[in-house]
Amino acid sequence: MKMATRIGVALLSGLFWLSPPAMAQGAQEPFEIFAVLWRGETKVEDGFRDYLNRRGISYNLTVRNLDLDRDKAPAVVEEIKRVRPDLVYTWGTATTSSIIGKLETDTPGAHVRDVPGVFVMVSYPLQSGIVATLENPGRAATGVSFLPSVSAQLKTIETYGKFKNIAVIYEPNASNSRVNVEELQRDIREFDMNLIELPVPLLENGRPDPAQIPVLIQSAKDKGADLLYMGPDSFLVSHANAYTSEAIAAGLPTFASSQDPLKNSRAMFGLVTDYYTLGKLAALQAERILVERQHPQDLPVAQLARYKLWINIDVVREVGIYPPMKMISIADFKTSPGS
Repeated sequence: MKMATRIGVALLSGLFWLSPPAMAQGAQEPFEIFAVLWRGETKVEDGFRDYLNRRGISYNLTVRNLDLDRDKAPAVVEEIKRVRPDLVYTWGTATTSSIIGKLETDTPGAHVRDVPGVFVMVSYPLQSGIVATLENPGRAATGVSFLPSVSAQLKTIETYGKFKNIAVIYEPNASNSRVNVEELQRDIREFDMNLIELPVPLLENGRPDPAQIPVLIQSAKDKGADLLYMGPDSFLVSHANAYTSEAIAAGLPTFASSQDPLKNSRAMFGLVTDYYTLGKLAALQAERILVERQHPQDLPVAQLARYKLWINIDVVREVGIYPPMKMISIADFKTSPGS
């Protein structure tokens, strides 16, 4: 499914590859880029590297992984301050807020504030306080926003079938998950649907308990849910195989708002952005900063112009809920991993 966002980008057409090579760097040393990830490398980083390589931009890329643990961020912040790279790249809301911090912060010294930054995979950069506005970030950082609007997602669900009760299981201490639920609460009023909210119980260390996933899915079933909505929640994505398998066992289809659960687990359908393409768009932002010497605060947060409707045909057959004919011609069909 192709849905336009407010910012049109010609990325999907491949026009970036047809544009002239980046300006010569002459005798300049390679740019130093410091990347901080949340849960390891993804196709986003493949797209990021490939764009820079094809543009002939010389760079060294240092990669650090927080591995779903914010407590690792202070040491990485100190390392960045020590090495003083030309650019900081951050993946995800938790990483971005931990490394470069929010726009308004009482502890600026705990973050990297004076090195140009590019973020990617931040679900709600405005609502999460990362930027002042999408058009004018108001700080030395810009990036890429990747989610289609919640309204567009709900419209996709409505078009697929008569799903009345939508259940969302989410990590309550993740800001992007909370914002996502708030967006669902607001936008679902436009549709003939009900929202069932199920926060994941936390362990003593404050982290969500993965053992509760089957319990929550059964609770959703008991409360009358006929579809599970999987938002931009890193906890659920990291447990997507268990989540989607339990959902199928309960006879519940899963709608995914991001690519990973569709590509690597057994979500049934979703309206998503392509991770590799997002990485290329993030690299375009990096090129503007490093090569063209534009200031990040003058670069709007970018969005893709189009999204994809993905449907897992294996799950469709297993659950027995088939898409309408009008969706078949516009969907990208896939099969379950390993099938």
